[in-house]
Amino acid sequence: MTRPTDKAETQQRILTAATALFMEHGYAGTTISAVAERAEVSRATVFWHFNDKAGLFREAFSRLLTPFRESIERELSALEPRKRLHQQLAMSDRFAREHGDEIAAFVRWAVENPDHREGVVGALLTLNQRFSDAIARTVAELAPDGADPNLLAHGLMLAFDANLLLSVFDERPHASDERRAAIEAFVELIVHNRTQRGA
Repeated sequence: MTRPTDKAETQQRILTAATALFMEHGYAGTTISAVAERAEVSRATVFWHFNDKAGLFREAFSRLLTPFRESIERELSALEPRKRLHQQLAMSDRFAREHGDEIAAFVRWAVENPDHREGVVGALLTLNQRFSDAIARTVAELAPDGADPNLLAHGLMLAFDANLLLSVFDERPHASDERRAAIEAFVELIVHNRTQRGA
């Protein structure tokens, strides 16, 4: 009888192998046989855990986003708003830098393969909206009088998303650092105005 830990370990091996192969060969170029061989399991085992290649693709993408999903849900209310905003942006930036290649690959395959477009794009947009909502709640505590916190949060998210997108195409380290510095300057402007308001 397969123990629960054995099942989880087998699934993780399959997902790790599948993600690597999807990265190397794309969706069309990845076969269940190749995944099974790399994961050192049988084809039947892959099918038993994930039904088909499409299911394996969806689960691999979902698992990829799990750390970011968990970071958004992390309780940060104990931090004062300025520190919380910096922490939220730092966690997201770290995730984007550590997994940018994988996310770009999955998005590229979604664009190339209409069968997966809705699922991949939908998952990314949902995650982006949750992150945007978390940022908006924090910015609402920092926004100066007369400023719309939702617009400030939206502007901050546009800058963050633009940096993420541009980083896929422009890998020059100094360019990414400059964009990151611009985002930090925007944050400091919001914080400064809040400080001035309280003075």
